[in-house]
Amino acid sequence: MHLPPKKGRQGFNQQCKRLGLEMETQIFHIFRKCRLLPKQNSRVTQDLAHLPPPNELREPFVLFLDGKGRPSSESPTFKHVDTALYYISQLSATAPQYTQDVKEDTMTLGSFLKRNVKNLRSQVTQEKGDGPQLAPLGEWYSAAILLYHFYCHADNGGNLSEHGPAKIVMQLDPEGQYSENRCQKAYPVASAAYMDSLPSHYTHAIHQRQLQHALHILRSRAKGPAFSTYAAKLREDCEAIWSDGRKGCESISLTGNACVLPLHDSTRIHSNRLRMRSACSCGRSISYRSDPFTLESANHEFYMSLADKCCSTLPQHRLFGRNQLSWMICNIGPASSYQTTMGIEQPGFLLGAQYLLPWDLPPDEAWAPEPKNAWRGKRSVRCYVGYEYECSKGHRFYCCAGGVPVKGSPANMVKENSGGNNVMSDMILYTTCPSHTNKPLLGQLMRIVVCSPEQVSLSVCLNVSYRNILISLTAPDNVQIPGGKMTVIRLPYVYCDEADNP
Repeated sequence: MHLPPKKGRQGFNQQCKRLGLEMETQIFHIFRKCRLLPKQNSRVTQDLAHLPPPNELREPFVLFLDGKGRPSSESPTFKHVDTALYYISQLSATAPQYTQDVKEDTMTLGSFLKRNVKNLRSQVTQEKGDGPQLAPLGEWYSAAILLYHFYCHADNGGNLSEHGPAKIVMQLDPEGQYSENRCQKAYPVASAAYMDSLPSHYTHAIHQRQLQHALHILRSRAKGPAFSTYAAKLREDCEAIWSDGRKGCESISLTGNACVLPLHDSTRIHSNRLRMRSACSCGRSISYRSDPFTLESANHEFYMSLADKCCSTLPQHRLFGRNQLSWMICNIGPASSYQTTMGIEQPGFLLGAQYLLPWDLPPDEAWAPEPKNAWRGKRSVRCYVGYEYECSKGHRFYCCAGGVPVKGSPANMVKENSGGNNVMSDMILYTTCPSHTNKPLLGQLMRIVVCSPEQVSLSVCLNVSYRNILISLTAPDNVQIPGGKMTVIRLPYVYCDEADNP
């Protein structure tokens, strides 16, 4: 501390004393705030330093310098600085020995240190060993080397080689200790957030979603440098929970729903416990079907399971399209069994949507089996056609071109030749089910019903456009829609592209 010159020796000494006391008080409070000193009247022995309050010091510890930066001869504190340096050198047997003779009135830093160290040690002795004990420098160095090798070198028997330095730094770092405490409190909350509402088995996507939610909870509550350590621990623990017999099957059904069974091999059949109502091939019965995971189960097995109870006695032809897409043509009765006032009398049809559309065919030798002369003077013949859509709840309905549901009644029949417009138009594969539900479902084109007169037989050639892929469903020449029959063409339940993706 540099002091301005002041006239009079007495005034200068008073100024030195006042400023010295102020500086001593500031240093004492700084040490106390940094937790280098115990609380007042405390006898804690684990403090890093010990210093009595300024009013209890035998000697001030503030150094006054003159205008040239040298210790002022007026400072009463520095009479034995060099002696203190000699005392410090005695703390280590390996330290260089300081043997210079020191005079009592030498105003150097050594005499200042000597006096204050002596006062500190004397006060510790008076407190009967409750204060910190100063170890010789050589002993401290030997102990530090042993601790360093124990914590940082596993080959010397240490078991904390990976986290040892971090733990030491944490103990000496108040910010790190605060972060550690926050993370310890936040970790159980984040771990519980991961487990919240989890099923007994779940997929990797659900695992990642829950993990990100748990990390968000940890990030909102944990602070400081310890967060990255606890975040890594949370990832490891959540991964261990999922891997401990809780992994679910990752297989996806052909309709886009995941299997809910535990991870299993190919000997067990996939299941997601979803069930849809669907009609059989001929449409005369309805049953529940499981969500399919293979084309075989979607387009063949379900319909074969109902055939014994319904369709097996009907004339039918099972056909295959591209990639073994199973479809079927079957006759369900004579054409005369269709009543225009009643519509198709089968289960599942929505009210007013069960009527076929009239289709007037002109005479044409390409399809007429009778000689051409037999058609002279005759008008067109009438057929009936219906494009049937079906939703997952088993609702069935016929549609016109553009996917518009048929709305008919005995008192208000459908328009003349409206079925011909459908035959000449492209029918969409999916349309919205007209059932009154809160969440509308999609209906899929599943059947084409044709009622033809006795003198008309038709060939079957269908082209289905699916994901920009044209799928041809063509019956062989010996399989036709016979005249005088009501024929049902049952289409595949699931289609796939060139890569066999549904």
